[in-house]
Amino acid sequence: MYEEFKIAGIASEFIAAIFASIYFYKYQNSKLKLLLIIMWYIPINEVLGQYLFARTETGYLLYNLYRIIVPASFVYLIGTQISDSLRKKIVFALSAFCFLTFLISIYFSNPLKQFSKTTFTIFTIAVLISLLIYFIELLKSDKVLNMSKNLFLWIALGFLIFFISFPVILLAREFVSDGDKIHRSLNYIQFTVAILSYLTIAFGFYYGNKIEMDK
Repeated sequence: MYEEFKIAGIASEFIAAIFASIYFYKYQNSKLKLLLIIMWYIPINEVLGQYLFARTETGYLLYNLYRIIVPASFVYLIGTQISDSLRKKIVFALSAFCFLTFLISIYFSNPLKQFSKTTFTIFTIAVLISLLIYFIELLKSDKVLNMSKNLFLWIALGFLIFFISFPVILLAREFVSDGDKIHRSLNYIQFTVAILSYLTIAFGFYYGNKIEMDK
């Protein structure tokens, strides 16, 4: 059952990447084109980390890089969707802060031998703050009248599901032994969250309107 859930989770990531490719024409002329790279990076990194380099120094490095590249890149993309200059600067500063935090963390933990849960928590907070700023601006703009067809809003909701749930699951694991039934349940919840998150993102690429060329 565990392996089936893991495969389903990775499959959902590939589905999101495939949809990002199929509907690339919808955002290829916007600053969101970076999404295509990110959406393919996620499942490829997952396969490498879970199967080819599991529990090796390379595997640890891949996951630690993932935990900075994805949040920082997504925060940057949020910044590109914000019009207010002050809010935009705050979000871009949060993206830079993520990278700076990662570089500092290298001095305190070896990225080849362990996962840095503290830094990932900081990255998650940066993502959630950035999303809050984005949602506030969206609600104050005329785009609120057509929110359901907003492509990036669906992408944001998908990542919101992931970044709200995943740190809580990681924290819960710290208080549960590996052999406990609760630990296995947390694994199932983690994969379920991933599936819901990436299928939401895939739906966003399909359902969202084409984004006009950035000025």
